[in-house]
Amino acid sequence: MTGSVFYIYEHWRPDTNRCFYVGKGKNRRAWKISGRKNSHHKNIVAKLASLNLSVEVKIVLSNLSEKDAYDAEVSRIAIYGVDNLSNMTLGGEGMKNPSLEARERMSIAQKKRFKDNPEEIEKMSRQRKGRVASEETKRKISKSLSGKKYTAETKRKMKIASKIRGVSEVTRKAHKKALTGRKRPPFTQETIIKMKIAAKEREAQKRANKVRP
Repeated sequence: MTGSVFYIYEHWRPDTNRCFYVGKGKNRRAWKISGRKNSHHKNIVAKLASLNLSVEVKIVLSNLSEKDAYDAEVSRIAIYGVDNLSNMTLGGEGMKNPSLEARERMSIAQKKRFKDNPEEIEKMSRQRKGRVASEETKRKISKSLSGKKYTAETKRKMKIASKIRGVSEVTRKAHKKALTGRKRPPFTQETIIKMKIAAKEREAQKRANKVRP
């Protein structure tokens, strides 16, 4: 069959004799262990290296068309269960734009993975601590958030999460440095009206608290 050059491979842990990753590939893809973006996969590879062990590569299906390889990848991941693997998605070409149902399954799997592996959360925290986004990244984030409106429930959750997370000293210093010497632009009329309304609401709340028994 023309174009039947793809295969399905698995990465196994020799220390536990278990598969930890399922992938679709061609040529030498299955044996390219380093340089992957998947942090969970990289952590496992590093763990094996610390034990003087290496990933065991298994080719489970071969001579597949790309479509058949995508379908087989989805099926193979489903056999193990994505929550038991380091795969970040359920596999298949459709995961480039997953359905809401697929997104929900992936979200559940990710939450379970981190719940069962608290050390991975700690590693991610250490990796991100003190990291400063480039100007290009900042522009992309700003563009993606421009005009975005959050529901009241989402705002409430974000506020709670922010209080729990707190602000690091590094972030405080960076924020202070960014604002030093910067002249604040004048408030718009709309902002002034909102500030007046908020002030009146705060004052009314104070008076209400005073009259309470």
